[in-house]
Order: sequence, then C-alpha cells, then structure tokens
Amino acid sequence: MTYTDQTKPDFTFIHMADTHLGLNWPAIGRYEKIQIPVYGKAFGAIVDAAIEKQVDFVIHAGDLVNRPRPPTAAWNRILQELPRLRKAGIPFVVTVGSHDKPESYFDRAGGDVLQLLDSRLDLAKRVDTDQNPFVNLRTRGGKKVAIYGLGDHGREQEESLQQLTKHMTQESDFSILVMHGSVSTISPLIGPTIKTEKISELLSKRYVDYVALGHNHKRWEHKDLHIYNPGSPEFTSFADAPTLDYVMEGSTLKEETRKVAEHGYYFVEVRGEILNAQYHHMLTRDVKNVQIRFNNATPSQVVEGTKQAIIKNASSSSIVRPLLKGTLHPSTSRSELDIREILSLRERMLFLEYPMVDLGGSQVEIESVQGSDFRQLINQYFKSRLGKPAEEITEITVKLVQLYSQKSKTTDQEALSLIDGWNTND
Repeated sequence: MTYTDQTKPDFTFIHMADTHLGLNWPAIGRYEKIQIPVYGKAFGAIVDAAIEKQVDFVIHAGDLVNRPRPPTAAWNRILQELPRLRKAGIPFVVTVGSHDKPESYFDRAGGDVLQLLDSRLDLAKRVDTDQNPFVNLRTRGGKKVAIYGLGDHGREQEESLQQLTKHMTQESDFSILVMHGSVSTISPLIGPTIKTEKISELLSKRYVDYVALGHNHKRWEHKDLHIYNPGSPEFTSFADAPTLDYVMEGSTLKEETRKVAEHGYYFVEVRGEILNAQYHHMLTRDVKNVQIRFNNATPSQVVEGTKQAIIKNASSSSIVRPLLKGTLHPSTSRSELDIREILSLRERMLFLEYPMVDLGGSQVEIESVQGSDFRQLINQYFKSRLGKPAEEITEITVKLVQLYSQKSKTTDQEALSLIDGWNTND
C-alpha cells in the first residue's frame, strides 16, 4: 500500500541502480568531450540528495561500476562520494550486478570491487547469496530493517533465491529484497528472473516488504507487488533513450509519437506498513533515437528527410541516433544512399551515431517477383555494387535461395559445396 502523508515517516531510504561508474558512452574520440565524468556526477547528485534528505540508508541494486576492473576515474568518484555518506552516518548497501563481477580466475580469487569496499575500506555493505546474504540495520528512529541481497546469478537466480529465503524471518520491522534482475511475466524487463508467484509468496509471508530491482535501465514499477526499478540515473546506450517517430510523406516530414524514457532514483518513506516510493527524475544528457519511416522513397528523399529530422533535434549538446525504416523505390538501392551527407551534420551536435538502416525495396513489388524476374532483380542489385562479377554472384545467390526454400537435411552441405566450387572457379 502506498500513501502520501505529511506526518514524519518512521524512516526513509534511497534506492538507486546501474550507475556504471567508469563508463565512457558514447566514445566521442575528442579528449575534451570524454563522457566518463557524466556518470560520476549522476552518482554524486544522488549522494547529495541522500545527505540533504538525511535518509537512514541508501540501497544500490547492482552495477555500481561498468567493469570488474574499474578505471581510475571510477575509483576516484567512489572514494570521493562514499566517505561522504559514511561521515553523514548513512549506510550504503549494494548487491552484485553483472558488471561488478570479476571474470578471470585471479580476479575472482581476489574478490570483487564490492568486497573491497566492504571488508577493506568499510565504505559499503555488500549483500549477496554467495556471502553476506543479508544485513540488519537500525534506523535513527530505532526500527529494525533487514536487507537481503540477490545479485545477478543468471540461470541459477531462482535457486539462489531459494537459498536466500532460508535466512528470511519476520522479526524485522521492514524487509527489503535487493535484486539485480527481473520478474517473470513482466514483459518490459530482461535479465535473471524470479517468478512473480515467488514475490507474492514472500510478500504474503511478510518476509519482504519492498523489492528493489536493478539491471533494467528504464524505470518500471509494480506497486501491487511492491517492485520498483529506478533505471540508470544516466543514459548508458541508445537502448535507454527516448525515441521520436517521424514519417516522411513526399517532401513533408511529420512527427508521429514521442516515447519517454525515465531515469532517476526512488526516495522511499515508510510509516508503519505504509510505504511511499517517490520517483525523482535526474537531469540527464540530451540523448534521442530519431526514427524516420519512408514509403517507396528515393535515396535523395531518404537523405533529405533524415537531415530534416536530425536538424529538428540538433544542438551543441545533443546525442542522436538516426533509425531509417520502411521501403525504397524498387528502381533504387541502398548503395545510392549518401550517408556522408547525413553525417555532415555531426558538427552541429555533440555526437551523431552512424544511421541504422532498415530499408528494402517496395514490399509489394518484391512479393510479385517470380522466376526470371527474381534473377533479374538480384542481378541488378549486385551489378549496382560490383559491376562485372554480378552475373556469377547472381547465379550462386539464386541457387542458394532455391536450396534453402527446400530446406532438406543436406541443404547446408550442398550450400557449402556450391560456395567452395564458386571460390575454386574464381
């Protein structure tokens, strides 16, 4: 149950995840434009909020760092921010994410970054089923809070949770399951999963009152099951970013939809059995996917429409990825697209990604092609790219298509023989 009340809460905490300290995305290639500090600043801003609000503790649901051997920049930020929390008397509880895990034998033998922060530096409390499966905290108001750690265990996620439940009791005033993964039947989420029914069971037994997720970089929540995923506080890829959809009709570019991607953290107030999870949006970089859909367009129309859409979203601080969808006119080919003309807009913004192109010929025309028409279309395709060798490549392509349309048990062997024979003749 959630509720907003003006009375003083029993205790408060912050739930964050996927800070990926040390990440440099996008890798722009100009020293003065390096992106590593962006992630540290986002982490520092949440630490500022925790200290300002005087929360009782901070939870991090995994992927504190971007790789098991963090660069110096990541260590500098960690050793700058976590001592501030310790000085303020705010425990920092963190579980193991997929990026925190050491991979090589020698790294594993030496422990992970989170173990170092816990046992060596006393800057964090690492919780995970492999060791230190839980931690008990006392809030400033005297409430007992149990935090159970279920990091990233891949296919063994369910089994690991089963082991973790052996440590769960009803003795605490409030219990939290912090997990780097997702919940089954919840379609937007990816990663190591736990069955929805298992979460319901833990809630009904009062073993868990709040499920703190990480791993998925976009905000998501299920209030009935008390599951909250804050997403990463800053964009880590174009997959995290919002998408603006345009359609090109003739020479006119029209905007269709704008999909939002939220990034931030949760500030949670607890009053008895009532919790109020407030989402706080972070000030992120200007990152966008700009998707343009074309219908039977010429290459020049595609280039012009793409440039129009990019210019609408361009600024000196914008980071843009163009996504070109739809169909080309059947008399043209992708090789005629002047991508360099699109990329000439790079000087107008911080970063312009190489366009992702998913453009075919007119779908209606292709579906009606049969027999020799198909061979002619393939030949025209290769000729526009290769010139003289097009006839030979057309023949082998047509034969390969015929083979795989039959799809016999020996298709793969026949295809390899066909290719080997062509290479020998060449």
